[in-house]
Amino acid sequence: MELKSRREQLEPALARVARADLRELGDIRIDDVLLFIDRGLENMPSYMDLYRRWESQQWAVSDLDFGPDRENWLSASQLDKDATLWGRRLFFTGEERVTATLAPFVWAAPTPEIEVFLSTQMVDEARHTVFFDRWWREVVQTEAPDMRSLLEQVRPDVNEGYNTLFYERLPGIAQRMASDPRDLDAFIEGITIYHIVVEATLALTGQRFELESMRELGFTHFGFYQGFTAVARDESRHVNFGIKVLQEAVRQDPERFAPLIQRTLIECLPLISGTLEPPDPRYFTEFGRSHEELLQFAMTSLNKRLHAIGINLAA
Repeated sequence: MELKSRREQLEPALARVARADLRELGDIRIDDVLLFIDRGLENMPSYMDLYRRWESQQWAVSDLDFGPDRENWLSASQLDKDATLWGRRLFFTGEERVTATLAPFVWAAPTPEIEVFLSTQMVDEARHTVFFDRWWREVVQTEAPDMRSLLEQVRPDVNEGYNTLFYERLPGIAQRMASDPRDLDAFIEGITIYHIVVEATLALTGQRFELESMRELGFTHFGFYQGFTAVARDESRHVNFGIKVLQEAVRQDPERFAPLIQRTLIECLPLISGTLEPPDPRYFTEFGRSHEELLQFAMTSLNKRLHAIGINLAA
C-alpha cells in the first residue's frame, strides 16, 4: 500500500516534467526530472517506450533566449565567472566527446530496438553540444570561426581523471566496437562507462547541483536553466536505457557480465572523484556546496543504479 501511494504521488510530477516545453522547464526542479530514473527502477520502460518518450520531448536550442544570461554575466564577480566557466568547460567538452564516440555503439547494438534508441541518443548529444556552443558564443562571447576552434579554446585544463575518461577510456572502447561490432563484452563495458559512469554518475550529479544553485539564486528564467533542464531530461532517458541494457545482460549471463561491469566501475571510480573536484574549492563553497557533498550524491546515485542492475561493487 505504501509503495502504491508513493507511485501515485510521483505520477503528477512525472507527467508535468514529461510534457513541459522550454519555458515551462523554468518552473521544473531537477529533482523532479530525476524522478524519471527512480520511477524506471521500479517499472523499467521498454526500449520503444524510451523511443516514444524521445519523440514527445523534442526541443530546439534556437528557441532559447540567452539575453538574461548575458546581462547577469556582465555584472558577475570574477569568482562567479571562473566557477561557471570551470563547470561549463567540463560539460561542453564532455558533450562533444560523447557525441563523437557514440556511432560505434549504434553499430554494435545487439537488437534493432537498441539500435533505434541509440540513434535518438546521437541526436540528443549533438543538440547538447550545440546548446553549449551557443551559450559560449552569446553569453561569454568567445570568438571562434567554428566549433572545433571554440572547443580548442575552452578545453578544460583539468586533472588526469577527466582526460583518461573522455580522451582514453571512452574513445578506446568505442574503437573496440568499431573494429568488431559483434564484441558483446565491449558493448557492455561501453554502456557501463558511457551510461552509468559518465551520464548517471558524473553528468547528472553536476547538473543537479548546478541547477539547484541557479534556482536558489533566482535564475530559473535564464536560457541556460531552461536548456540545461531539457538536457537533464534527455539524460534521464539515456540512463534508464543503460540500466535496462546492463540489467538484461546480468540476468542473461551473470557469471560473464556481472564481473565485467564491476571491474569497469572499480577502474573508473578514481576518475569520478577526480573529475568532480574543482581546482579552487571556492567554486563550491561560494554556493554553499562541497566536493564531499557532490561525491556522496554521486555514489548514492550509483549504488541505486547498481541495485537495479542486480550487482554491487562489494562483490
